Amino acid sequence: MAEFNIPRHRRNSDCSEVTCASVRSIDPPPSFKRDGNHPVGKRSGHDATLINPGPPRLYQLNTERKHIEATDKKVRRWTYGRRDRNKQNKVILMVGETGAGKTAMINSMVNYLMGVKFEDQEFYQITEEEKTEAQSQSLTSEITVYEVFVEENPISLTIIDTPGYGDTKGFDRESEISDNLRWLFSDEDFHHIDSMCFVIKASQNRLSGKEHYILQSVLSLYGKDIEKNIVFIITHSDGGPPTDALSAINTAQIRCRRDEREKPVHFLFNNQQEEKRAHAHKASWEMGEKSMDKFLKLLLENNREQTQMTVDVQKLQKQIESRVFNLKDHITEKELEIKELDEILDAIRQNRDKIEKSQNFEFSVNKTVKEKVEIEYNFFSLSNYATCCSVCEENCHEFGCWKVPFGDLSKCDAMEYGYCTVCTGKCPHTKHVKGNRKYVTQTKRVNMSFDELKRKYESTGDGKYKKESKNKTKIEENLESDLEKIKAEKSTLLHKAYMLIMHLSKNLITTDWYFTDENLYFFISRLKEEGKDIEVRDMKVVWEKIKAWENRFSRLIWIEKGVRYLSNQFPR
Repeated sequence: MAEFNIPRHRRNSDCSEVTCASVRSIDPPPSFKRDGNHPVGKRSGHDATLINPGPPRLYQLNTERKHIEATDKKVRRWTYGRRDRNKQNKVILMVGETGAGKTAMINSMVNYLMGVKFEDQEFYQITEEEKTEAQSQSLTSEITVYEVFVEENPISLTIIDTPGYGDTKGFDRESEISDNLRWLFSDEDFHHIDSMCFVIKASQNRLSGKEHYILQSVLSLYGKDIEKNIVFIITHSDGGPPTDALSAINTAQIRCRRDEREKPVHFLFNNQQEEKRAHAHKASWEMGEKSMDKFLKLLLENNREQTQMTVDVQKLQKQIESRVFNLKDHITEKELEIKELDEILDAIRQNRDKIEKSQNFEFSVNKTVKEKVEIEYNFFSLSNYATCCSVCEENCHEFGCWKVPFGDLSKCDAMEYGYCTVCTGKCPHTKHVKGNRKYVTQTKRVNMSFDELKRKYESTGDGKYKKESKNKTKIEENLESDLEKIKAEKSTLLHKAYMLIMHLSKNLITTDWYFTDENLYFFISRLKEEGKDIEVRDMKVVWEKIKAWENRFSRLIWIEKGVRYLSNQFPR
């Protein structure tokens, strides 16, 4: 593997414009107020503002700040330096639990790229953390993309920082984060990813419930090819073998990149870069430099994963999910129609003597009707909106339908090239409506008469229904024919749902948790009724995985509720 050396720039006052770390001139040392908190002078050799005299001196990099248009202002873009598209750019996705050290790692990567050395007694940060009054905890609410262009460096870095999963804003925000990532990857500047770094503390001997949740949430965005790009950033390391952290990773059976010894690929850091640098800290600094050397060499292997494929996979996943839920609605409708026809047939058998005498009679049945009702907020849907087809009268995208604006449903996940992939008629997006109401099939008790059945089914020329067999009239045979047809349609719908669910489970690292164990059991129980033993066995494998995930997730929800309750009862 080719060696990769980052230039180390010394910031001497007599350096030329070419050899200095920045094209900006170096200002005289800044003066400080007596309290030492707010500098009067602001500039360093880089385009940065001095925010703490140290030692080491702490600078805030001056960045150009925008929102990425494709993300509906849900993703921030902070750029340092002059953009150079001729440079080799490496894209890194950083994920990890709040407090794991993601922010420190992002700043460490930036300092390494800028050539900052231990002896320089300075440190630069590109991030800005919001602090609560009660605790020093990251509360970033938006995804932030940090772009770093250092003129003298042959490569540039794009670091995607995800918000702290499982933080005080709760679990009901995580699907929004995943959707924002998907929208980010639809931007032409982010059609590939070189590495997904999972940040974990060296002292951890098991992954927490929150960390399991992070992996489930993020990995559900990708196809299985992303495994070779997943590596671990192990923080707060003392330089020794990270036995506890590696044991936790292996116990959790995380699919990731592994070395020739089948160990998870990992890099060690100590997170002390901003502290006063004594000689005893030099070994820790050098450990971080060596880790960064190895990490960047890995990035240069060109293992990038095309995120456009990821976007396509994610959109296909959403479409398949919507189709499965649409099939579930259809199956429910067919079952209600079967019950309705059974009730009609029972009424005919009970009044056979009146039919023989050509007498009319009335009876009551539970008639299948479809109505549009208001959507109640559901935790797993994360919204109370749905996109419905006004022609087919079907729900085309219900769960998670919150992102797309009301005025342009062509961008809805259910749509492809302006047409719906879900509804029966595959109608254009202009025939769809997004709102807080959806179609629901239910029953309504109504009175019917035998004369109504006569108008619906063919009669003999003399107005009497002749007997086609000893005990059945023509109308009964027609009803039973309809009944068998509906049962066959239901069976076809079940098979379609089975094939779609198995396709998802085989082509994704994880199964999206919109498919709750209750939803899967709906299909399993009906396949079992039809004697589909192989299909039942396959579905149960998926069901067990989802059930195990839901149990972990439910525990996290109750823990969160408990923490909120205690916080309200015993405020600080």
